[in-house]
Amino acid sequence: MALNVAVLLREWLLAHDVKDPIATLGVMDVGFTEKTFFKAIGKMSLWPRGNHPMDARSYFELCGLGELSSIDVSKYEGADFEFDLNNESLPPELVGRFGAVLNGGTLEHVFHVPNGLANITRMLKPGGLAIHILPMSNCIDHGFYQFSPTLMLDYYAAAQFDVLNSASLHFDPKASPVWQIRPALPGSFGEGILGTMDSKIAFHMFAARKRADSLDHAVPMQSLYGRKFIGQAYDTSSIEWFVPFEMEDGRRIKTRKPSELTVSSPSPSAGQMWAFMLPDHVPAGDSSANPIASNLALFENDKLIGPSHSSHDTIQKIGRGAYSHWANVLYFSSSDGTDPNTNGRRYVCKF
Repeated sequence: MALNVAVLLREWLLAHDVKDPIATLGVMDVGFTEKTFFKAIGKMSLWPRGNHPMDARSYFELCGLGELSSIDVSKYEGADFEFDLNNESLPPELVGRFGAVLNGGTLEHVFHVPNGLANITRMLKPGGLAIHILPMSNCIDHGFYQFSPTLMLDYYAAAQFDVLNSASLHFDPKASPVWQIRPALPGSFGEGILGTMDSKIAFHMFAARKRADSLDHAVPMQSLYGRKFIGQAYDTSSIEWFVPFEMEDGRRIKTRKPSELTVSSPSPSAGQMWAFMLPDHVPAGDSSANPIASNLALFENDKLIGPSHSSHDTIQKIGRGAYSHWANVLYFSSSDGTDPNTNGRRYVCKF
């Protein structure tokens, strides 16, 4: 586990008050020393072996978790439980056992991903967290798969989980130690657009909470397209949105609080689309050269709507909260096709 990932994961675990026990898929290796980690989280290390590699158990204790188990396809590396995630039947001793299951680099090596996801759900108690750290881009042959964020977002929505966190982590170890951390939400990388990723390595980091009515098995339809065919809308009410930031050695080096702007008196454009001219202090939005340049998020009565970066045709014809920040104009639709000037709702941009 990289240091930047470890710091972000600790923040998520503490924020969501995760309960023991936690299970890792595979025996987790920690790629930093105790001293380095304590420095990154702003604590003083009192441990006598501060310059030695940190172990997983000590790491999770600092995340508020004292009971740790590991699950692997064999006990070659000393796993506590031996189980192949490809299998359909989960051993009874693992059913409903854990307050969190961490996939920190295993699912891409599992051929039968649907069985793997179903087994993770079965392992969790109601209220437990499914946490994934997945290869997203430029990880060729690391495993069988590289995953688009839409898989986790759509699968866990279909499985009736509460989606809590979804971030993309971008870095190039040959060029810079700095990582870029961005929201990875429906439409963050465009509406099925090709060629929007750069040459950096990218991971998807994701967390969702199991509810009492969550499903062991789910077959999602990709929401970016499903909304067109069957009227499916993605519920973003539980997802945390944040301003993109940078990290180095486990510390945020470029971060700021979001700026807010109220959308007032938008003009009708075409179909369900409305237009609002943004003031000069708002950074420029998408363009033909960079169709996912904008980091602007749109909220309707404090609820995040979207997808962002939607095509103007989609906003006009489909609506349901789709929007686009193009150049210096916000083109958007209300969540139900009503007139945003008269429906009594407040629309706010955050950027």
